[in-house]
Amino acid sequence: MKKLLPILTCLLLLSCQPDHCNTPFGAGGTIDLIDYSNLYNHVGGTEMISCGYKGVLLRCSGFSEYTAFECACPHDHEVRMQPDDSKEAVILTCPSCGSRFELINGAPLEGSATSCQLYQYRVSVEGTMLTIY
Repeated sequence: MKKLLPILTCLLLLSCQPDHCNTPFGAGGTIDLIDYSNLYNHVGGTEMISCGYKGVLLRCSGFSEYTAFECACPHDHEVRMQPDDSKEAVILTCPSCGSRFELINGAPLEGSATSCQLYQYRVSVEGTMLTIY
């Protein structure tokens, strides 16, 4: 029983903490990069795309390299985070809780959701067609 008590205590403590990091995500989609001149091989360019749960922010991170992050706040899933600059965003900010995330790898910078990463979608590019999944 003495060996079992520490294990049970750990399980109880872990089960009592809310997990805000399970950000809901929605369906991806496919876009033609030609329609998004700010993205198409424009390193640093960003665009908000209407897919996912609360929208997806796409960022051109290099020549034919793109990252896609869910815009739902990991702390309050019903709030849509906003980019710091609509054309070359590097930070997403939650207007409700003030959490801020950088768009290189989705790492938290400050705020209530600092224990969570942004949900990152996978991206593939074939020609000018970009698929988010």
